[in-house]
Amino acid sequence: MQIALPKFQYRFVPSLGNVIHPGNFHPVGTQAAARAMLARTAPRRTEEDAGAWVVVGGSGGFGSAARAVLGRTYGASTLNVSFDAAPAPESNNKIRKLGSPGFHRTLALETGLRREGTVARSLNGDAFDPRVQDDVVREIREHFGGKIRGLVWALAAPRATDPRTGKPVASALRPLGQSVRVKNFSVGDPSQGVPPSIAELEIPPGTPEEAIHTIFVMGGGIVSRWIDRLLDAGVLAEGFELLTISYRGNPLNAGIYRNGLIGLAKADLEFETRAIDHRLRESVGGRAVSVLGPAVVTEASGGIPGVPLYLAHVMDVMKGDFEDPLASMQRMFAEKLGATPELDAEGLLRMDDRELAEPVQREMAARYEAASVGAPFEQRLVDSFMRAYAETRGFEVPGVDYDAEFDSDAVCQS
Repeated sequence: MQIALPKFQYRFVPSLGNVIHPGNFHPVGTQAAARAMLARTAPRRTEEDAGAWVVVGGSGGFGSAARAVLGRTYGASTLNVSFDAAPAPESNNKIRKLGSPGFHRTLALETGLRREGTVARSLNGDAFDPRVQDDVVREIREHFGGKIRGLVWALAAPRATDPRTGKPVASALRPLGQSVRVKNFSVGDPSQGVPPSIAELEIPPGTPEEAIHTIFVMGGGIVSRWIDRLLDAGVLAEGFELLTISYRGNPLNAGIYRNGLIGLAKADLEFETRAIDHRLRESVGGRAVSVLGPAVVTEASGGIPGVPLYLAHVMDVMKGDFEDPLASMQRMFAEKLGATPELDAEGLLRMDDRELAEPVQREMAARYEAASVGAPFEQRLVDSFMRAYAETRGFEVPGVDYDAEFDSDAVCQS
C-alpha cells in the first residue's frame, strides 16, 4: 500500500499536566534518523576484539545509542532485546500496519551494523518473561560464540507482565507521601493568536500498591534475575561487565522523580547493581556499574508531566553542551569507562554531570522561579523541544520528503 504521512500528529492533554500523546510516526524518517545516528558514531577505534554484548531495551534512546557505539566504534557483536510492535500488513489501520518506531529504528541500525561486518541480531519479547531469557541464552550459544562480554540494561518500559500471575503491572509517575505541583507548558493556539503559556498540575501521591508495582517494573529485581539466569547458563565471559542505565533527575523535578515512586525504583536498581557487582567479581572477575544518564529527548519525554518544560529550558541553557543519547553513550564509553571507571562517592557513573553543574542548575532555577502560572512561554523554546521530540517519531528528520508516498510493505523490509 502506498502511504503518505506529511505531518506529525499529536495532542496535548491538559488534565494530565499537558503531556503529549503522539498519534503517528514516520517509518522512513525513523530509519533515516537511525542511519544518521550511526553515521555520527565514531568509527572503529581499535582492532581489539570487543566481544559480544546484549542490550536490553536496545530499540530506545540510550539502548540504540549504546548499540551504535558498541558495534561501530568498538566492533562488538550485539543482541538487542526489546518489545516493539511489529508491522501488521493485514491491518486496515495504517499505523498498526507499519509497526512502531522501535521496530524501524532497530531495522535500520542492524542493517548498518551488518554492513560494517559486525553481528547484529534482535529478539522481540518481554524481558520479564523467563522464556525470553531462555531465548537469549540460546542466541548467545548459537550466534555469539557461547559467551558475552557485557550487558547494557537500558529498559524503560512503563509496564510489564508478572510471569507469576500472567497479569500486567504498571509503573506510576507519582510523588511519595504528599502531592506535588508540576509546571509544564501549554502549547496554546498560534492560529488564533493564543501563545504558549505556563500551566501547573497538582499530582497526588502514589499508593503503596503503585509503589510496589513501580519497583517491580523499573527496579533492579528483574536485572538480578537476568544475571542469575545467565550465570547459571555459563554464558558470561571472564571480566563480564553490566551497565545499568538509570536517571535521578534534578532539584526541579525531585518531587516526582528522586523523591517519588520512580525514585524508589531507581534506588532499588542502584542497590541491586551494587549487589550484582559483588556476585560478578566473585564468579567471573567482572563488575556492575550504575550509570546515571542526563535528561534527554526520547519517545517517552512528551508523556511525563513537567519533562517537556524542563527539556525546553535545559536545551536552551546548555546549548552545545546538551547531549542526546548518542553523545552521552560515546562520552561514557570513551571517557568514563575503562580499567578504572570514573565513579562518584556513591559508586555511580555520572553522565548527568554536565546537566547538574551548578551554573546550569542555577540558571534553570531562576527560569522556573520566573515562570509564573499563566505567563507566556517562548514559542522558540516550544518549537525547539517539539522538533527534537518529533524526530523520535521519525518527523523533522533532515533529507526526508514528508509529502512523498512510500510503500508500507517495502519500508518494513528495508
